[in-house]
Amino acid sequence: GTRLFPRSADAEGAGFEYVTFLRAAGDRALCLCQPGPYLEGHPGFAHGGAIATIIDTTVGTCALAVAGRVMTANLSINYLAPVPLGSVVLVDGRVDRLEGRKVFLSCQVRSAEGDTLHAEAT
Repeated sequence: GTRLFPRSADAEGAGFEYVTFLRAAGDRALCLCQPGPYLEGHPGFAHGGAIATIIDTTVGTCALAVAGRVMTANLSINYLAPVPLGSVVLVDGRVDRLEGRKVFLSCQVRSAEGDTLHAEAT
């Protein structure tokens, strides 16, 4: 019954297609994501809000693993190159530090080949 927001599209391959791998220590999550046509912003490219969603989902996985119940307080993203629809990107999220109840994280979105940096976030 429970569906995560990024998985709510009923048409297979139309929205977010992704898999996330969490390191046992919980301090790093790697997500392979392929944005589908429902996520289009500029023709042929993923909408920036869709990129923000998969970043938040990936770093949120780390935050949940190290701190339990969490909510995003601030998400800062530098968009560097558009993500073509249907391409595969690697979303690399990690815990940078813990300060009391606060979890500070960072993330990079790269092409699957690693040659294009699409976005960086904290």
